[in-house]
Amino acid sequence: MRWRLFSFAVALASFSTIGLELELTRIFSVTMYYHFAYMVISIAMLGLSVSGVSIYLFPRLFPERRAPVIAAVFMLLFAGTCLWALKAALESPISLHNWQANLGKLTSLYATAGLTLLSSGFAISLAIATARERIGQVYAFDLVGAALGCVFVIPALSTFGGPGAIVLNAAVAACSALLFALSAGDTAPRSARFGVAAVAGSLAVVLLFAATGEEKQKRFGAARNPDKFLGGRSVEFEKWNSFSQITVAQGMADYKWIFIDADAATRIWSAGAAKNNWAQTRRFGEIRTAALVYAVRHDRPALIIGPGGGTDVISALMNGVPKVVGVEVNPIIVNDIMKGKYGEYSGHLYRDPRVHVVVDEGRSFIRRSGEAYGSIQATLVDTWASSSSGAFTLSENNIYTAEAFEEFLGHLAPGGIVCVTRWYDAGRPKEFLRLLALGREALERRGVAPADVYKHFFLATDRERRGTLLLNRDPFTAADVQALADRAATDRLQILYAPSKPAGSLAAPDAGRNTVEEDAFLAGFIRAPSASDFLAKLNYDATATTDDKPFFFYNLFKAEFFSLLGRFRSLEINNLGVAILLLLLVISSALTMLFVVLPLLVFERKSLASDRRAKLRVVGYFLALGGGFILVEMGFMQTFVLFLGHPIYALAVILASLLGASGTGSAISAWGTRRFGLAGYVRRAVALLAVVLVLYALLLTPLFHLLLGLPLPVRIAIAALLVAVPGLLMGALLPSGVRVANSFGPGTVSWGWGLNGAASVVGSIAAMALSMNFGFRMALLVGIAVYVAGTALLPAEKPATSS
Repeated sequence: MRWRLFSFAVALASFSTIGLELELTRIFSVTMYYHFAYMVISIAMLGLSVSGVSIYLFPRLFPERRAPVIAAVFMLLFAGTCLWALKAALESPISLHNWQANLGKLTSLYATAGLTLLSSGFAISLAIATARERIGQVYAFDLVGAALGCVFVIPALSTFGGPGAIVLNAAVAACSALLFALSAGDTAPRSARFGVAAVAGSLAVVLLFAATGEEKQKRFGAARNPDKFLGGRSVEFEKWNSFSQITVAQGMADYKWIFIDADAATRIWSAGAAKNNWAQTRRFGEIRTAALVYAVRHDRPALIIGPGGGTDVISALMNGVPKVVGVEVNPIIVNDIMKGKYGEYSGHLYRDPRVHVVVDEGRSFIRRSGEAYGSIQATLVDTWASSSSGAFTLSENNIYTAEAFEEFLGHLAPGGIVCVTRWYDAGRPKEFLRLLALGREALERRGVAPADVYKHFFLATDRERRGTLLLNRDPFTAADVQALADRAATDRLQILYAPSKPAGSLAAPDAGRNTVEEDAFLAGFIRAPSASDFLAKLNYDATATTDDKPFFFYNLFKAEFFSLLGRFRSLEINNLGVAILLLLLVISSALTMLFVVLPLLVFERKSLASDRRAKLRVVGYFLALGGGFILVEMGFMQTFVLFLGHPIYALAVILASLLGASGTGSAISAWGTRRFGLAGYVRRAVALLAVVLVLYALLLTPLFHLLLGLPLPVRIAIAALLVAVPGLLMGALLPSGVRVANSFGPGTVSWGWGLNGAASVVGSIAAMALSMNFGFRMALLVGIAVYVAGTALLPAEKPATSS
């Protein structure tokens, strides 16, 4: 056995496995929605669990002397099924309407991705089982490979696109198969190892060539979803990066559409539209509604979060704003589209000397900015897309939290206004009410008395489905109200709420009706003596979202969460993603029982007959480790999304740091056991872990709030360091359990391995549900409790003399 080649093969196997997980989340974000990231993680954990249990239960099928060649075959299978999984992902978009079709598509996606990740799971599990005295070296390469795979995904997606990155990933898997085959040495027949190596090498070359041209040739198809806004439009431009797919398609004669993940859209206006001071842009009601703020605040710099194709920038310039600062999170929109291919088409809008557009995340930029703005504007940012924060109903967006609104108000000049435009449903304004709740919470945190908050609000709608909130840092003056009312009349807008009744004629010029048609429900909330008392009477949750629980679109009460499974046909779109998440929880649980727990019951039940009490405690310890680890991991992923700005960064940084630190922790566990004894070492590690996680649960949110203004590379370094500390301690616990389980026999090890994986499979989705209903902090606290419970369960090693 050539152990160095074998170790590098393991590293490439882990590299390609974690790469596929992250790349599939990008594809699913376009063809489905971003919360399917949790499905991929769940599938990966299931693959490792099933493969590990199978190797323990059927050792004759995996002879150690042939392990390298068998692992090579599994990685070849992984490379081939990567392409199958890619094809299935592109051809199985989730519909918002046809549930029967969705169930079939989900099954297909789970099966293809599951078989793919099961293949690499077998290769990695077999390598670890074979390592024996070399386990330290092999396990270290496994974790380092996975960590590098997390990081490599970011440039791979930007360079090769979503589908191309998966093809490249398959090429890496083929390279892993090549190294596995060559590492066999004399343990396998020459014809077998060189035959497999030749196939693997040839496949790697072909796949590498295919990956370089996939973005243009689209051999596997394009990432689309007919139900999304892009629909069947002809695409003029397409480019991917680590957190989005950006496309451009024709709109009308004077504008084109930019689409983010095939859904969220923003217009690019043609240079011809500027000849008449962009007058024709105002034919759309949502543009006039969003521009209402400039009727009263146009003499100081305006900050626009998410300017996209520049519609809000144009509105600001039309109204004489002297300086427009745009903070756009997506570099493709700014550099490749507005300053690149479509720069001339747009009249070089983003090169106008009055316009300064930066690529950054909104809150991070505002935190660093020392300027006082006349207005801060966000128009339909992150609607139905997964650009900067997630998407759809499980969207985590750090600009729609009470802390964010408080920050915005703090960076306004005297009399400055926060202007936020979102969807408004007059019959059931759930989303818009939550927006008002954010504004009111931020005002009260800044010391505005509940009896005075009504002076700070002004609401208007385009009479279609968009509404705009104007939130003044200081009370609106009578002159402000009058100016806004006059502009509303001119622009045919409806005033939903004003702090005082404007004077004069307010008849809309071409509508013959008064612009003041107050929404009594929303006005009632603004004027209510207590926001919490008002919201408590509703049959949905519209309380202000926070950095700890930032799910702006999620409006179910905790008790309603599981009831969604029984009412798929009557779901509102905003709750559809939650229902899919529950479906995934059911599917994952069923598959775990079928392929992990049931085989153990059938083939290894007798192994628990003797020393039953002690062995059940060992199994319980492994169950707790799996559940605790995934709760902390998923809690970190979601918490750090708010700090790092993008889910892909959170996934990459958290996974890479946890894997690397856990590997180091596993390596030092032998030293700790010698120093303190096995039980003493575990107790110390868990006690220190509990202290660290409790501190994190209490301090991470305010710490992130303090550090949010730092540049992204610095935030990534801080995040990696913060995650590495608990990762060291968590990684130290599994080897201790293996030592105890080994003392009770291999059957106990197989039970421990299987149930540890089972807890991870179900826990990956359960952690998401826990965070949605109780917050990220609670997920960490529950993770601590599970770890502590596991420590109490772990028995002492069985004395060798009694075995």
